[in-house]
Amino acid sequence: MKSFLLPIGILILVLFSDYVFACPGCAGSMDNPKDARLVWILVTFIGLIYIPFFILYKTIHKYRKNSVASKIHEEEQQ
Repeated sequence: MKSFLLPIGILILVLFSDYVFACPGCAGSMDNPKDARLVWILVTFIGLIYIPFFILYKTIHKYRKNSVASKIHEEEQQ
C-alpha cells in the first residue's frame, strides 16, 4: 500500500506546488490594508509552534541524560 501512495503523493505535490508560492507583491505587501497584522500573526504562530517543541526538547534531553547516567551507575555497581 505504501508503494502505491508514495507516487500519488509526489504527483499531488508536484501538480499543486505552484499554488503555494506567493508573489512578493501579493504576500506581505505594505499597500494592502489586510496585511497590517501579518507580522503579529506570524509572531504568534511561531511562538505557538516554537515554545511547546522547545519544552518537549528540553524534557527529552533531561531524561535522556538521567537514563544514561543511571545505566552507567548500574554498570559500576556490578
